[in-house]
Amino acid sequence: MRWRSLRLKEGDETQVALAIVQTSSRDCGVYGCTITNEYGTDTTDFLLSVDILSGMFLREDQEVGEEIEMSPLLFTKGLADSGVWGSKFFGRIMMEEAHIGEGCSHKACRVKVIYGLEPVFESGTTCYIKVKSPIAYYGAKEESNLVERNLAITQQECRIQNIAREYCKIFAAECRVIGTFGEALEVIPVHLMYRPANSIPHATVESDLKGVYLRYCLMDATGRLVMRTGSEAALKCCALQHWILQWTNGNLLLTRMEGVDFKITNVGISIKSKGYQSLTITENPNVFEQFVSQHQCNSYCGLLSLRSLKTQDSLQTPAKPKGSRSPLLHRKMGGSSSPQPSRKATGSPRLIRKPAQPEDSKATAKHKAIDVPNVVRS
Repeated sequence: MRWRSLRLKEGDETQVALAIVQTSSRDCGVYGCTITNEYGTDTTDFLLSVDILSGMFLREDQEVGEEIEMSPLLFTKGLADSGVWGSKFFGRIMMEEAHIGEGCSHKACRVKVIYGLEPVFESGTTCYIKVKSPIAYYGAKEESNLVERNLAITQQECRIQNIAREYCKIFAAECRVIGTFGEALEVIPVHLMYRPANSIPHATVESDLKGVYLRYCLMDATGRLVMRTGSEAALKCCALQHWILQWTNGNLLLTRMEGVDFKITNVGISIKSKGYQSLTITENPNVFEQFVSQHQCNSYCGLLSLRSLKTQDSLQTPAKPKGSRSPLLHRKMGGSSSPQPSRKATGSPRLIRKPAQPEDSKATAKHKAIDVPNVVRS
């Protein structure tokens, strides 16, 4: 069972609606609406049958394709940047397969690019379009409310996966300097697509991954974190989760990762505190406790010199935020941009000796000598 919730203020009589994207026979069933307030709870049901569904829509002509707009999300100022939308691509796509997968939270379809999306997608190649479904929104008779809600959700999903991609770029750069690590993970980019011919016009678009599609990490219906460890890619996904958790001082965790081999998509993120990384998702501190208790460091965690989460106090006390430089600049500077410990030698405080001086200044000198910043080995 899937829940979509909306909160209304006292006295607000605005109608509430539920939009089902790319409706098909898979969506048939009983839909319920429950209202809960201080006076109690009331529920009503609606049966969406195949007969009702067949009378709602006419079959669309999919032979000629459709005109679309596509916008990439760019991070020009590093990870502290919330991202800016790049120049639009104007092209045409044609539906190849209307319903892909068995997921409940999104409707996905495979389309062929006819023209206009180079160099992101070459003409003749296929890509995936995904739309969040169903969508709960205010104002059942106001289509603009649905479109605005659809746009906000889609932009947030682009931001989530592309933020994860930026972190993974840094992770991959660290992995490449370790000769025995093997192939590094890559979170593929997703772009914002606008389809003016659709009543729910905004969607994400991404590359069509060829091969066996697997779920490496997910959250089940009860909110429990489920992690796979049966393959090299799955173990590296666990190491990536551990690495990002340390890199962000325990503030951000990847809670959903799927894909083919080392190409990762459909990324989900949880944050510990509201507004972290400019994300508007609801904070979920409980999942961080779950990960710390469940995670078992593997050989890839060891290659990256990651510390055990069971004894790491640094995740409990957030350190000074890191700079907002891009991953490329982090690689050039060689600073504390990764969980690998610094190999630079540091002088021992005990070696600092000064001639006799007044007690106050002597105490001050001693304090300065031993007050070494507590850098998180993230």
